[in-house]
Amino acid sequence: MDRIFEPQYIWLESVDSTNSYCMKLAQEGEQEGLAVAAFFQEKGRGQRGNTWESERGENLTFSLLLRPSFLRVEEQFMISKAIALSICDWLKNNNVDARVKWPNDIYVGDKKIAGVLIENSFSSTFLDISIIGIGMNLNQIVFSSNVPNPISMTLLTGFQYRPEVVLSELVVSIQMRYLQLKCGLKEKISDDYLKSLYRFQNLCNYSSADGNFKAKIIGIKPTGELILEMEDGQKKSFGFKEIIFEI
Repeated sequence: MDRIFEPQYIWLESVDSTNSYCMKLAQEGEQEGLAVAAFFQEKGRGQRGNTWESERGENLTFSLLLRPSFLRVEEQFMISKAIALSICDWLKNNNVDARVKWPNDIYVGDKKIAGVLIENSFSSTFLDISIIGIGMNLNQIVFSSNVPNPISMTLLTGFQYRPEVVLSELVVSIQMRYLQLKCGLKEKISDDYLKSLYRFQNLCNYSSADGNFKAKIIGIKPTGELILEMEDGQKKSFGFKEIIFEI
């Protein structure tokens, strides 16, 4: 595989947020490929302002610095697609069948095994910095928070995992999808993402500001909005905070 960046690793015993730490280094000029990992995050963040629960040393929490200056700002959801797919690729290589719960949570069945928080910055029409924050449940077997559906690799396979080893393997997986993106294979990434979507083409329960309803996921807009087909055939699109997946 062609190397598009040379990975560099910083392991911290504890940090407030690997994303914040990594962003600071990025703004100071650090090169693409820096991965900042922590055995414990005091203020780990997730999508929609949620926190990420992780027992000290049991799981993998890290942030990766990318500089995707080849992508226009309106194409930034391509980064989200590529990262989600790279996690699914790693899981499949470890005999775990995973799906992407839009926009980029990673599910095994109806349970969440990983989450992604991407923070982009730009000063022109092209992206400048992307900080890719990833939390993956590896060895934790008891979850005490109100998150309703966590699962871990150990609970799935019965094996124990070394976070340092998983990190290096995941970075290789990310490099492969990132290379596809950099080579212009956006259609392949979009197709693979759609095929990997949790609940794709299945009639399921959702809720929005207008109430509860049933619909099918039929597509994703280039800017990332979810496209649903309602029971009456009407098509509607929803942004990241406009819809809830119901059981």
